[in-house]
Amino acid sequence: MTKEHFKASTQYNDYKGTVAADRADQDSFSDFLRAKGILKEGEIVKGISFYSAERFFDVEAYVTDDQHGLRRERVAITLEEFFKTFKRFSIKLSRDGELDDQEIEFKE
Repeated sequence: MTKEHFKASTQYNDYKGTVAADRADQDSFSDFLRAKGILKEGEIVKGISFYSAERFFDVEAYVTDDQHGLRRERVAITLEEFFKTFKRFSIKLSRDGELDDQEIEFKE
């Protein structure tokens, strides 16, 4: 069994922030995994890891049936396919996470 801290990070963490997403009504990430045979009957996606670097990106799904624990699956998916599995996708980043979860005021 492998352990890891489920939190986004990069080599230097120059920018930190939050992410939120709404799954697509049809052809969601779970639907994609089912079609690829990764998500079995009775299983759900508990988490998703998305990592991008120069000319490289990696997607992993954290899947469970709530009885046998969590398993991590690497997902072969294109960038376009990945974002199509969401209706909306929002990322907010700030230097060293300074603005994270803050009410901010700014000039237009």
